[in-house]
Amino acid sequence: MTSHHSIFIHPGVPGESLTADVATAFGTRLLPVARGPAEYSADLGGTRLERGLSHDYVEDRGIPFDRYQVIASLWDFGGDGERASAEHIFNRPAELRRYWPALVFDLQAVIATAAPPKREAFPPPPSGVMDEL
Repeated sequence: MTSHHSIFIHPGVPGESLTADVATAFGTRLLPVARGPAEYSADLGGTRLERGLSHDYVEDRGIPFDRYQVIASLWDFGGDGERASAEHIFNRPAELRRYWPALVFDLQAVIATAAPPKREAFPPPPSGVMDEL
């Protein structure tokens, strides 16, 4: 499997707003995917972005992946723009201050996290009720 960058994001709803925010950061429109684990994808300059509204990752190495609703994964084919694209996409939800984004390399190392004002670095554990911001 190729190494890649992922951006885990919480909350993932409303999905249309999050999709628009991620597309704005990536610089192109995300298109619906008919089959596969991702609901939306886009290609830009040799970098592929796939955004899914759910995932099966659980807490690993101190990273509470299961607290994040959405995953956006980036792969670079033929260039070295993946890290820069991942950081750029991470910055958009971080700047909006209504999401908890976490930028992760190869599902092994956290590069950066952000949270809404006066909140913990990682989203709270699920309580069965959506935490309204």
